[in-house]
Amino acid sequence: SEKVIAAGPLHLPTEFKDDPSSIPVGDLILFNAKNRDNAIDFVENMPNCEEGLYKDLRVHFYNTLDVTGKFVSEDPLAESPCADMKEAMEYWGYPVEDNQTPWLNC
Repeated sequence: SEKVIAAGPLHLPTEFKDDPSSIPVGDLILFNAKNRDNAIDFVENMPNCEEGLYKDLRVHFYNTLDVTGKFVSEDPLAESPCADMKEAMEYWGYPVEDNQTPWLNC
């Protein structure tokens, strides 16, 4: 999906990365969503979720800009961050006129 920024398994914490007792206990998926309802809908319609693979699902809001600067989500606590964010990203050479950042192009 174009919404997904990063995804991978969560393991039990151990002292060493290659410790065989560090078994996978879940997944961490970072993705963009316009709002909480959109995020929940996205998660509930993932194939793993539809097949009942997960016992629990949790959706948390994270930061408004990922480390690459490519994916931006609107900050619900800000007045109107889109125009300022678009201007800043454009100034620093990030693409802003594409289909992966439609909330910047309204």
